[in-house]
Amino acid sequence: MEVRSVEIPTLGISRDAVARLSERLGEPEWLRERRLAAWQTFEATPTPLMTDEEWRRTDIRKLDFGSFNVPIEAPASYEPESSADHRNGFTQIADGYVMEHHLEPEVAAKGVVFSSLSEAATTYPDIVRQYLGALIPDSYGKFASLANALAAGVFVYVPAGVEVELPLQASFTLSQGGSAVFPRTLIVAERHASVTFIDRYYSVDADTASLSVGVAEIFTGEGAQVRYVNVQEWGRNVWNFMAQKHRVERDGQDRNLNIALGGRFSKANVEAELAGSGANCEMLGLFFGDETQFFDAHTLQDHASPNCFSDLLYKGVLRDSSRSVFSGLIRVRSGSQKTDAYQTNRNLLLSDHARADSIPNLEIEANDVKCSHGASVGPIDPDQLFYLQARGLSRRDAERLIVDGFFEPLITRIPLEGVRERLSAAIDAKMD
Repeated sequence: MEVRSVEIPTLGISRDAVARLSERLGEPEWLRERRLAAWQTFEATPTPLMTDEEWRRTDIRKLDFGSFNVPIEAPASYEPESSADHRNGFTQIADGYVMEHHLEPEVAAKGVVFSSLSEAATTYPDIVRQYLGALIPDSYGKFASLANALAAGVFVYVPAGVEVELPLQASFTLSQGGSAVFPRTLIVAERHASVTFIDRYYSVDADTASLSVGVAEIFTGEGAQVRYVNVQEWGRNVWNFMAQKHRVERDGQDRNLNIALGGRFSKANVEAELAGSGANCEMLGLFFGDETQFFDAHTLQDHASPNCFSDLLYKGVLRDSSRSVFSGLIRVRSGSQKTDAYQTNRNLLLSDHARADSIPNLEIEANDVKCSHGASVGPIDPDQLFYLQARGLSRRDAERLIVDGFFEPLITRIPLEGVRERLSAAIDAKMD
């Protein structure tokens, strides 16, 4: 979907912008104080350097926080998204402000909460205060503290035993170059609850650089089932940073899929803590880089309890002079016996100038576990190309078919047909 560029009032990234944003959103005093405390942490935390282990392959020296502005008013107009795939509930947040919101009455009647985070902080302060920032506090890092200071997002709460059969969805849009947005999602599924949630990020292709710093915290209660999908389609000139953490309690099941197609630079930290015995987590990722795009994915499968299972599969395709970094860690804490954990990263290079670095890691402090990791980086198999071209396909069409097959097991996991179709179209456009 294309986003129309609009002019809206802004302030530079500053303490004043934090206070003005909180006032504009009508938030309670406790949340305003939290934002200002996060801003203090941001100012006191050094910007990561390439001498830091996590950042030694990731160069952000050209990132200038002072060049971005925070929208302090809602846009006067916006491009509404088609309602075909809204299903049970939908929220559209343009430049940090809720422009459209819908939740089916029969879903709300079950006690399900789906609202803006600012509204939830007023209406359900006890729940929001308990969970907000519990997984990604200000101390998580400089970008997390900035997101905590300026975030605008959504809150989802599913009571114990309630099943939300069709997906809920939020779309975050950015409509002008030079802006900074801070998408935030907080999901709480109580024991034996079930929900599917889709986050989508997309923006105008502007000549001026923009910034997105997002946070997602997902709590999967005992025996609960949560499926979370994040689709990042920012414009070509966006710096994108995302911190995402999942906590899975006893016998809970968390399925998450992260898709990265847009931005000039994209760094995602995706973590899962298996906090209760029998917890189960599937972590899937897909990225496609072209031109000079850069993608960095750091993942953590944190086995904090015994008898837990995690399976990670990240796949990337790179063409032109694009580049990726994948660094994954399986951590098995002391006492977490009977752990079963797998980690795989596959990279397909369509150009001699593309580059993928893959660094899988294990950190095991228990002696009765099954853990494995693997990684591959390479070009398309020439035998596959020959086979397809021998049957009349051009080289371009043969490559497109191979890429589609490479990604297909991940794309089929997206629970909305419209999102799958848009994603397939975006991948086809990159192949052109």
